[in-house]
Formats: sequence, structure tokens, C-alpha cells
Amino acid sequence: MDKVVKLIFWLLTLLSPVSALMVTMVFLIIVDFITGSYASFKNHVPIRSARIGHTISKFFIYNLVIMAAFFLEEHIVNEVPFLKIIAGFIAIAEIKSILENYNQIYGINPFKALVNLIKLTALKDTIESLTKDEQTNKNIKTK
Repeated sequence: MDKVVKLIFWLLTLLSPVSALMVTMVFLIIVDFITGSYASFKNHVPIRSARIGHTISKFFIYNLVIMAAFFLEEHIVNEVPFLKIIAGFIAIAEIKSILENYNQIYGINPFKALVNLIKLTALKDTIESLTKDEQTNKNIKTK
């Protein structure tokens, strides 16, 4: 039993640099599960054990991929930020799923709402001027 405790302590020490990232991914998975369950409940869709199993597998697979990226970046190729890239893709996938659940619950697409908000504010003028500047620069370069 003492060897098992020492092994677990050693593993936790080894993974301490990525513990905050792993906790963040677990938090995103939990939020996705809660919003997905609520969307299913609100839309009268039965919650199936296969979907719950999918969430449980995400806990393990996402954290294993994050650990693999950490070790790859730390010990093999430290010039490429594999950990940030992979964690970013995982986080984007989870946030996209959370926003889709939000859309199913409230009937509001947060991305469209944000775009409409930008169009109504002073940012619209800034965005339009930036796109005009880019088009002008492209026209000058092609001539």
C-alpha cells in the first residue's frame, strides 16, 4: 500500500504543471453535461446512458490527450506549443457544444446575437474601416 501511495504522489507531482488545465477541461465537460441534460429535459428528449458514457469517456480521453501533449512538449519537442494548441481545440469544441445547448434551451444563437450587437454599436464603423483598408491594400498589391 505504501508503494501505491508513493506512486500516486509521484504521478501527481509530475502532472502538477498541467493540473489547472486539466481542471479547466473537467469544468467545461461538466458544464456541457449540465447544459446538455437541461436542453434534453426542456425539449422532452430522454437522457440515454450512452450519452452519459460519452461524457465519462471525455473525462479520460481529453485528460490523456492533454497529458500526452504536455509530455511531448516538455520532453521531445519544446519549440512547438502542442499543449496550448490541443487544449485550445478541446476547449473550443466544448464551448461550441455548450453554446449549442444554450441555443436549444433558450432559442437564441449567441454567435448571431454577438454579431448583431457589434453591428449596432460603434464597433461596426471600426470593422468596416478595417475591411476597407484591407481591400485597398490588396488592390494596391495586385496592381
